Order: sequence, then structure tokens, then C-alpha cells
Amino acid sequence: MNLKELMEKRNDLVEQMRAMTGSIVEEKRAFTAEENEKFEGLRKEVDALDASIEAVKDTESRSLSVIETGAAENTQTVEERDIASFAAYIRSEAGLVQKRAASNMTKSDNGAVIPKTIARKIIDKVKDISPLFRDAEHFNVKGTLSIPYVDAENDNLEMAYATEFTDLESKSAKLLTVDLTGYLAGVLSKVSKSLVNNSDLDIVSFVIDKIAASIALFYEHETLVGTSGKATGLSTISENQTITAASEIAITADELITLKDKLKSVYQKGAYFVMAPETLTAVRLLKDANKRYLLNDDITSEFGETLLGKPVYTSDQCPAMTAGNAAVFYVNPGAGLAAKITENMDIQVLTEKYATQHAIGIVGWTEFDSKIQNQQAVAALVMAGSSSSD
Repeated sequence: MNLKELMEKRNDLVEQMRAMTGSIVEEKRAFTAEENEKFEGLRKEVDALDASIEAVKDTESRSLSVIETGAAENTQTVEERDIASFAAYIRSEAGLVQKRAASNMTKSDNGAVIPKTIARKIIDKVKDISPLFRDAEHFNVKGTLSIPYVDAENDNLEMAYATEFTDLESKSAKLLTVDLTGYLAGVLSKVSKSLVNNSDLDIVSFVIDKIAASIALFYEHETLVGTSGKATGLSTISENQTITAASEIAITADELITLKDKLKSVYQKGAYFVMAPETLTAVRLLKDANKRYLLNDDITSEFGETLLGKPVYTSDQCPAMTAGNAAVFYVNPGAGLAAKITENMDIQVLTEKYATQHAIGIVGWTEFDSKIQNQQAVAALVMAGSSSSD
């Protein structure tokens, strides 16, 4: 048993003694004979541990206060304890510290379960990297989630004036559903053992950043382009919500104006343009009839630029401005997009697989799905050459 373990055991006994004395004070009574015997036994064990702790401290020539250490540990937040535990787990699996350091991590068949606070940090970081994913409506549930919505295109509900004592005519709205399932997705991040062994490195932040960056790229691609048989994202925009450019390689100002007007006024607030950086360059050169550029620098806008008064977000995951591609999206993600994720990620630390690279692998697993939940809140400009996006 090392010094830390001795201190932890001593402090546990002290807490038991405090609980016993607190109980009799609250109940305004004396110890029973049995309680008195137990209390004296705890006192003797604490005295013995105090002596052992002092002996170990003298032997190891350490200056350490048991009371101060206990107080510091007790003031740690859940997040701080989770971060310390996760860092210890990574370093222990890399063979850089004792295995016992990660003993409070919850193990699973795939390795260890990331504490919820760490998983939330990863998801929060993903949202910082990918505003499109951040702004979508999120659902954190297991299994299939069915989201009901009204078929607005065929809705015949109407309000009309009525006459007293005359029955209203009943009409029904057709309800449809969008089903979100959980498609398994994994991410692998390799970390240098030299970095892990560097005590100055915030290993948890480093891992969070690397995993979050990979997840953000994946989520954004699936939200914009989708994958057949998996998350479809914006790839299923209805024909009523798309316009086709006259050219396969160029966009006009009139087409962008028409695209923006595809969304009704109720969905304009919170909507913005999404396009690839190369597409933005082409749009940047467009001018109106008075030779004024359509795209404007705007430090008050979230993304630093506005087009027709709306923010412009650029993504490398957005399809290029080539034949048949949906090159520009105009979306209100909060109203139009639904994303299902599981925030409780499983993690596995691979120590042998990348040993020849002097690295460890960190694998994260989650479930994800993304679909359009309201066609009226999304629109796309498709380049000539095809009637649908890739």
C-alpha cells in the first residue's frame, strides 16, 4: 500500500467517525456500548495509520499534508475528477503510469466508457467546429425515433368565418413521419507516446480536439451529402425546394435570389447559405445591376460575411460547383434538420497495434443519423447537368 492509499484509507475512517458523532448529536443521545466499541476501534486504526503515514513520509522524504490533500480532493468537481481519471487511463494503457491510476474508469467490452463530462466536451467541440450540425435539432435517444410532421404541401386545413349555431366543416391534416435510426460510426485517432508521456501536455484536451475534429468532418459531410442507406442529410431535398442553375460551372445573382426566396418568411430567421470555399470565391465576384458586390464583409455576422443580407458558411464537405451537384444550400437548420446522436461514447485505447510507430490508438464509437424534418426550411441550388444532387 503506497502513501496515497494510506491517506485515502485514513480519511475514509475519519469520515465514518464523523458520521457516528454527527448521528448522536442530531439524535441528542449517547453512544450505545456497541457504538462506543466501534468508535474506539476506528480511533485506534486512525492512530495506527497516522503513524504509518508519517513513517512513509519520512522514508520517502516527502512533505505532504494529509488534511490538505484530502481537502483538495474533496473540492474537485465531477468534471475535474473525470478529466484526471481519463488522462490517467490513457497514460496507464500506454504503459506510462501504473494501471491502478485508472481504476475508477468504467470498463466495457470495447475498452472504457468515456465519462459523460468528457463525452459532452467532445460533442460541444464538434458543435464549435460545425455550426451546421450545431444548429440542427438534436435528439439523444436510443433506437428508432419517429418525428411526426404535417404534409404542408397537401394540407387543406383552412380557417374561415363562421355563423353562430352553424356547424364548422371539419378537415384533417395528413401526418407524415421522419424516422431517425442509429447508424454505428467510429473514429480512430493516433497519438504519439512521446506526447502522452509529456507531463506538460493536456492530454485530455488534445484527445478531445483530435476526436472532435474527425467527428465534425464526418457529421458535416453526412449532413450535407449523406450516404445511401445511412444518414441522408440534405441529399433528399424535394424538387419543389431546388432550383437548377443555367450553367454547369457558374452561378448567377438571380439564381441566388431565387434560392433565398424558396424559404417562406417564417423560416428566414435563422437561415443561412452553405457552400464550398471555391464556390464562395465565384459568388464573391457577382455584382448587382449597380455594379455592387452581392457578398459583403460584415463583422457583426456570425461567419464574417453576408449574401443578400444572410450569413454565409463555407464547408470543405459541401459539393463542388460542378455538373449535377447541389453546390449552394440555403437552410434553417433548427427548423429543417434533425440529428440523432448518442453522447455516451465508447472508447478503446490500442497499445499494441501501433507500437512500431511509437503511438497509441484511441477509438471512439457512437451512433448517428441526420435527415430533413421540414422540407420548407431547406433549399438547394443544383448545377446544370442533373436534376438531383450527388
